[in-house]
Amino acid sequence: MTAIHAIGDLAEAVRVQGRIRTRPEPNCYLCESPGKPLYEDLVDSLFGAPGIWSLVQCSDQKCGLVWLDPMPVEEDLGAAYAKYYTHGDAATRGNWLASVMRRRGAVLRSLLNPARQERESLLLMDLDGIAPGRLLDVGCGDGTRIRQLRTLGWEVYGQDLDPAAIRYARETLGLQVFLGQLEDAPFPGDSFDCVTLNHVIEHVQDPIRLLEQSRRFLKKGGRLVMITPNVESFAHKHFGRLWRGLEPPRHQHLFSSRTLSSVTQAAGFSEITSLRTSVGNAQIFAHGSLAVKNGMPLATPLDMAARELYTLGVLYRSFFQHLQDAGSGEEIVLHAVN
Repeated sequence: MTAIHAIGDLAEAVRVQGRIRTRPEPNCYLCESPGKPLYEDLVDSLFGAPGIWSLVQCSDQKCGLVWLDPMPVEEDLGAAYAKYYTHGDAATRGNWLASVMRRRGAVLRSLLNPARQERESLLLMDLDGIAPGRLLDVGCGDGTRIRQLRTLGWEVYGQDLDPAAIRYARETLGLQVFLGQLEDAPFPGDSFDCVTLNHVIEHVQDPIRLLEQSRRFLKKGGRLVMITPNVESFAHKHFGRLWRGLEPPRHQHLFSSRTLSSVTQAAGFSEITSLRTSVGNAQIFAHGSLAVKNGMPLATPLDMAARELYTLGVLYRSFFQHLQDAGSGEEIVLHAVN
């Protein structure tokens, strides 16, 4: 879930900049319609990225894309990631959702999850039951996810921009991963059976270009799998401006099933074979949303228990809402064929 565009030297970025420069982005990336205000005066209360941010939504109801306006200048994006969880020690790197699941109550939380099987499928990038082949994970983080896929028989490779995460993936997990821009990755084109992007596309300024770059590594008939927050989820409607999926300024575009389908088609994929939303990680997003509101530290066991019960309630409300509205899940899961 690391950003795909240049981050640079993170510590130096913060020392020199102290702020993130921006540029106006008044019109929709997909349809060029003007944006209308969605949220204003947002701050990064979890990871301390500088700046006050606004999200707008496309005024064309047939589109509905959400994006940052103004948007960070790409050269300054390092400051947005300097204190991000992917740059901590090995215990806190990798997928944010997975790191939360490892905390207190993870086993009980899993047992009480009515979408437990769905959550387990998401941890395997929705590839359980699919014949393994050669796989490239774009934005692989510390490699924890593709190490799991390797146990299923996949021949796994990864790409990321975080030097500490890549070092861990190489030295501790023994994975073949590339540090640098995806466009510079040394992997042969048309050589992978599957390319995966887990919470990556929302981080980039040019999502279609990212998918075009990903597609060139796929064999003809190869599979793309993407997972990203769903801007039309029940939890977004419930938490509003506190929803963990907003994450300004790192999340630069936020998608619905409709807009994610649009960028995939625009990138040249021949067919979208599966498109759904999932509530498997709804409780994790609820925990994150409460952290946005109240901060991460919990003072007493009673506080922790109260938060756990509250987020469990959100999970069950999300689950039953999803039974009525299949588009209301917390995350979008898309499969496409090259």
